[in-house]
Amino acid sequence: MQVVITRDSEDGAPFAHAIGGLRIGAVQVVFMPVTVVAAAADADLERLRVAVSEPHDHLFVASRHAVPPLVAALAAVGRVPGQAPPVTAVGAATSAALVAAGFTSEARGDTGEAAAAALAALGVRGRRVLAPRAAGGRTEPLTILRAAGAEVADAIAYRTIAAAHGAAEVAAGKAALLAGAGACLVFAPSQVAALDSVLARDGGLGVLARTRVVAIGPTTAAALVARGVRLAAVAAAPTPEAMANALASVYPDAT
Repeated sequence: MQVVITRDSEDGAPFAHAIGGLRIGAVQVVFMPVTVVAAAADADLERLRVAVSEPHDHLFVASRHAVPPLVAALAAVGRVPGQAPPVTAVGAATSAALVAAGFTSEARGDTGEAAAAALAALGVRGRRVLAPRAAGGRTEPLTILRAAGAEVADAIAYRTIAAAHGAAEVAAGKAALLAGAGACLVFAPSQVAALDSVLARDGGLGVLARTRVVAIGPTTAAALVARGVRLAAVAAAPTPEAMANALASVYPDAT
């Protein structure tokens, strides 16, 4: 069975690993990065430069894609990563990118919510936290920090756009979906729109009619339903294990 993951191999690896632990027959994971990273708007980058020039007690970085624009913003105001406050990273890949750039970083969770909860547990009331993030990205982790009393300033560091229809990176995923892949895992509302765009010449999201579609959470699920997609399952939490369990729930013999 082919399972399409709408992320690249690095971001999708934990989910592929979790799926590999299911007993649902032979599984072939196909990575289909339907979005690509693009520079943020000039006005957003200027706000990021202003933000990094102000005092903060902590940085919260949810994606490795935020690291280069964060470094550039610091350089623009005459600072280097080593002068930045402590950083909480979401996931090992983000932490590695931060450390490689010269930051002091610690990965506190594989998801934004888990990392935010771990940081909040350390005590953040009254602390100033800067969170460089994607335009239109998920804000649930920031809500957790604010609920714990942190003063959170979020700044747009980059944006994601739909991959080109004929991009080589999405070719295998398109072929799998057109052939009726067993499942498709979707991770964000922006991916829903991008997937629709990538498949536009092939029938759009109607292509998913023969595929079990699993959403990472209710916001993504709502975006899929709004575009006419019939969902097979919604993960109970935005984690690899919960996504695997959601997929298993539509395969009764999976454990």
